[in-house]
Amino acid sequence: MAEDRDAAPLDGDAGDDVASPAEALAAIKASQANVRQQTQVSSTALFTVWGFAFLVAYTALYLGYSEEEQMPRGWSMLVLVVCIIGALVFTGVHIARRTRGIRGQSARVGAMYGFSWVFCFMFASVIFGAVGAAGASPLVMSILTNAVSLLIVAALYMAGGALWQEWRMFALGAWFAVIGSVAVFVMPPNGYLVQAIAGGGGFLAAALTATIVERRRAK
Repeated sequence: MAEDRDAAPLDGDAGDDVASPAEALAAIKASQANVRQQTQVSSTALFTVWGFAFLVAYTALYLGYSEEEQMPRGWSMLVLVVCIIGALVFTGVHIARRTRGIRGQSARVGAMYGFSWVFCFMFASVIFGAVGAAGASPLVMSILTNAVSLLIVAALYMAGGALWQEWRMFALGAWFAVIGSVAVFVMPPNGYLVQAIAGGGGFLAAALTATIVERRRAK
């Protein structure tokens, strides 16, 4: 009997260490939320980087435009290349880090969508080269290159928004379609200024919206 009395408190102590179903569920949800936060791509970061890239690059094209040659000067084109490559590298590294270890359909869809950008701009480069070789003037080339580039951005952003049911992404793509429609009728260099303000501003507005939404979700 003495042994039974001594064992009873031990059983009670063991029961206290066992988590209730509610506590276990809360722990699972907290773990899932932590994993989701670590693997979720930050729309705020990506929109911000691309917003400043557009703002700086197209402002440089506007300031570096040569009326005599009817095209941007070399230094402004270099700024454009540096900004775009920098934004692409940041995007690739950010997505790779956030999605590391993820497998399955989501990974395949993301990879296919990423390669869509590469192939579309490769095709666009071929078009630009062919039109230039056919004798298009620098003014025509300036309008064409910007219009086609904005068309690709608009189409792929809207496609991505529809694919992932992300309304901010779709709205941004639609906004770039509007910008492109306006920019083709605005002669250079003013067309570059439209893209710098409206394009870069559109990205930054999307970044601000994404920040507000992410903070609300965190609460």
